[in-house]
Amino acid sequence: MLSLTDAAIISTILEAILYGFSILMFIFTLWIVLQNRRRRRLSFGMVSAACAILLLSSAEMIVNIMRVRQGFLTVGPHLPGGSEQFFGDVSTSTFVIKSCLYNTQTLILDGVVIYRTYVVWQNLWIVVLPILGWCGLLAASIGLNVALATASAQAGDVFAVGTGRWITANYAITLATNLTSTSLLAYRIWKVKQQSARFSSANNPLSSILRVVIESGAIYSVTITTALVAFVSKSNGVYVVLDMISPIISIVFNMITVRVGLASDQRLSAPGTLHQSAFSTEVRAGINHNHPYSRCGQSLAVEITQYIEQDNESIQETPITPTTLKPDSVMFSSVPSVAISQLEP
Repeated sequence: MLSLTDAAIISTILEAILYGFSILMFIFTLWIVLQNRRRRRLSFGMVSAACAILLLSSAEMIVNIMRVRQGFLTVGPHLPGGSEQFFGDVSTSTFVIKSCLYNTQTLILDGVVIYRTYVVWQNLWIVVLPILGWCGLLAASIGLNVALATASAQAGDVFAVGTGRWITANYAITLATNLTSTSLLAYRIWKVKQQSARFSSANNPLSSILRVVIESGAIYSVTITTALVAFVSKSNGVYVVLDMISPIISIVFNMITVRVGLASDQRLSAPGTLHQSAFSTEVRAGINHNHPYSRCGQSLAVEITQYIEQDNESIQETPITPTTLKPDSVMFSSVPSVAISQLEP
């Protein structure tokens, strides 16, 4: 069985590796969103969230290094149980701080995923369940950190009843919330992709978006599921997974921006061609309840910002007015400056 001292060493090494990769992803994200402000609108909210997650991840990395030093050099050797006792005590201030930092990151990540889902659907009722899950996660996070701070040193291991139920609730709620939001987001993008694919043989940029949304959601869900299984089975491997989650959250958060942004820049780099749909930040799908041809208010409105490269040196941005796409009545116009037109049923 994995000892707590071994888990502390392994988790710190793996967290440091993933943390370095998360910094690289963050740099790529800033480069993509800032390199050409004319080609994409800067979302200050998303940039702020990315910075906050990286700062929280950095703080957790620092706290983890402090814990290793305390466990092996300063505090642990002077305890009756040695380093094992130190790393097993969840009531220490460093462990409580780590927990608070981790919970804050999960709340930000799940909140952003819910926000993206709302932007795509433009329907508040669609995200009611994820919002309730987020509120439950907030309550569980507060309860967990209170339980950790008030746990006694004698019964303060992570698997104790007082803390164990809160940890299980945290893992289960964040997993359910993230899966629900990601599934709704992926389904909406898939529906738009299916509708547009019937009328164009060209490579649909929504395919890359759908792929990266599923991949990022799967990475986070598999990590949380692994942590939940390790915790339920009372394996010390949960300490390793817990430290890995923090940089993984930062990686997953920036993955969509990096992958889609690079794909958009690649399309925009080909001179003399019409580049339909730089979808990195400019694609929004929503419900148009007021359209006269809407069936029960369920017509699909897609706002597309289209980029037309005039020559090798100048790029002109051409915004297209939101157009209503109906599941059975969509066609692509032959006019180059207009990507999507509308037909009556």
